[in-house]
Amino acid sequence: MKKYIIALSVLTFMLNATTEISFTKTFEKKIKPDILATSISFSSTKLDQQKTIEKLTIISDYISSINNLTIKGGAYSVNPHIVYNNDKSYQDGYNGYMNYNISSKNPKELNKLIRDLQRLGEKEGLSVSISNVSWQLSEKQSDDSSSDTLKINAILWAKNYANILSSKLSQNCKVSKIDFNGGGNVYYAPVMAMKAEVANDSAPTPMQDEQKVQINANIMVTCK
Repeated sequence: MKKYIIALSVLTFMLNATTEISFTKTFEKKIKPDILATSISFSSTKLDQQKTIEKLTIISDYISSINNLTIKGGAYSVNPHIVYNNDKSYQDGYNGYMNYNISSKNPKELNKLIRDLQRLGEKEGLSVSISNVSWQLSEKQSDDSSSDTLKINAILWAKNYANILSSKLSQNCKVSKIDFNGGGNVYYAPVMAMKAEVANDSAPTPMQDEQKVQINANIMVTCK
């Protein structure tokens, strides 16, 4: 009689046995960025204070008249230019500096403004620095909608995976947990190659390479 009880207990345990399968899978999508952005700075050295402010104001007024691009910044500084010689220091005019971040969905408009600002800066005797010219994801592209789409894809994939396990193992497998807290959106900005040929009235334009948005899903499937 005891043998039957033991055998029945083992059979019940096997029938009620639960298998948990946990793993992490990465889901990603490629997006072509639609905003061309750059940082432009203007600087001067060894001018008198009033002249420095006047030249920076000319640049500021010109940029303020632009209404077809997104322009941020405009902070400026005017500081004494200090010269050190033989353990002594003295002031030799002033240094001026001003910076803007400018972006546009139209690369031709941005490139034209870059060239216009270079010419205006040179005319006013200012040094003009153009940096970080690159394609970026717009706010619409980089908002939570991209993440939500990937999460939905992860859920659908996990449910389909559970159905496949059910068929292969002859068990009832279901998704018991999906955790997205272990990973967030990651944007990979590729190195931008510059076009070799540049028209006289334009600036080099980076290649509009795709960027990746990815999310990590921690998935648990339970089979009985």
